Amino acid sequence: MLSVPKNDRTLNDDELANLSQRHLASVIVLSQLKGDESQVKQPDKRIADTKLNQLVDEFIETELPAYDFFIARHSDKEHDHTHIVASRVNNLDGKSIRTWNNYAHSEHSARLLEREFQLTQIPSSWESKQKAMTRNQLERVELLGLPGEEIMRRAIEQVAVNKPTMPQLIERLWREHQVKAIVSYYGHGGVRGIKFGIDIGSVNEDGSPRLLWKQGGNLNKYKCSFKKIQTELGVSYDPKRDDSEIQRLTKMLENAQFMGNHRQRIDYSSSTKAIDNLQNSANQSESMSEMKSSLTSEQALELYRQYSTGSERELVTDRDKAVAAKALTDGQPAHEVEEILKASPALWSQEEARALVLIAESNLASQQLKSKLSPTEQQQLKQELLTVAVPIAVGITNHILKDSGEDSLRFKQSTLIKQGKELVYTHDTRGEIFRVAVDKVHQGKLEYSPIHVGEVLREDIDLWHKASEVLSEYLQQTQPLQETQPVRETRSRGLSL
Repeated sequence: MLSVPKNDRTLNDDELANLSQRHLASVIVLSQLKGDESQVKQPDKRIADTKLNQLVDEFIETELPAYDFFIARHSDKEHDHTHIVASRVNNLDGKSIRTWNNYAHSEHSARLLEREFQLTQIPSSWESKQKAMTRNQLERVELLGLPGEEIMRRAIEQVAVNKPTMPQLIERLWREHQVKAIVSYYGHGGVRGIKFGIDIGSVNEDGSPRLLWKQGGNLNKYKCSFKKIQTELGVSYDPKRDDSEIQRLTKMLENAQFMGNHRQRIDYSSSTKAIDNLQNSANQSESMSEMKSSLTSEQALELYRQYSTGSERELVTDRDKAVAAKALTDGQPAHEVEEILKASPALWSQEEARALVLIAESNLASQQLKSKLSPTEQQQLKQELLTVAVPIAVGITNHILKDSGEDSLRFKQSTLIKQGKELVYTHDTRGEIFRVAVDKVHQGKLEYSPIHVGEVLREDIDLWHKASEVLSEYLQQTQPLQETQPVRETRSRGLSL
């Protein structure tokens, strides 16, 4: 998508079509470059503008007709914009456009088009460390002062100058700037993320302050996520040293009241430097700071591109599982990760996106748990799973699978399969959990021997306890009806585990 600022001149259809076509061609040409010329973020190395324009002109004449694409003008928003829909495949040679780093290529192309079509010049994302503001925001700033997001960004950067510990950062943000910083944790103990809150004067129906809350990952070009606060701002964090103090501060902040004379507003006219910085960072994109309860489609797409960079050649499902894991690790809340995944080319539904998030959370929890368990504890967990699961799996094989005439049973995110005298239990993301050979000795006792046992989590054992209850219920439902009714017609409740 390409958008034109509403304050710029209106382009006619031919101009907008030409601009969009050159943009598509530029992105393709840039994707074909190698070596220093492809380093668009480095002015001293990247291809010269005149040479790039020449290559683009040649490409439009000779190669662009080999690609299927269309350009549509759209006026559903205040800014005029086009959508470019294109196939990555060259119809003549069958080769696909290389999409690595394509977001940087797109930004560099936009800068050239701004000059060529005499539009407002803005810096690329790598030239501005702060998330850009829209022109509407700049107009509000002139009237009302800096918005809450900008206040929080500046407060965080100011407090982080002396490289404090994480508890010190949280305490000073509140004491010196009346900014709340709340750290959230996963159930297994690892940090999930950090959010920041500020009183900007709004009130709820009961008169209490309605705070502006922003996830750290949505402030200052992602530099305020829990991880980036450490790696980019130099704030130190040690779980053993800091977690208890962070949790104490969290309880205090959850109940702390904002002081009336600290209601956040900074006079815009008092800072000439702030004016320059904000004007330099203006662009045509939708701003993160305008996000309310969820991300816009443009923001979700931008985050998706960020988290999927470097994994374009992977299968889309594997890539999007990795995207979800990266976003969660970066402090993005689960419901926003779902929106990010819906921006994938796979066009996931809400339920599918939620499932991918659950898988990613499970994998992260697994990694945390795995790192904490000793080899002895891991072995004990594997043995406990087999002791619980194998007898139930045999019961399912002897009754449910036998009655249905099938060889596999689908669980939630996992599958039990009967292969001869072997039973195989596989998780969708962790692979084969166990494979055992099962037999009965002459005395009728069950006997099994493990062939392979993979990564085991406590949730696997919990699931098999639930499977035991389902099997028992199934037998109670079907047994009285065995003589008079086919088994298939008695499975009224199914097997949702």
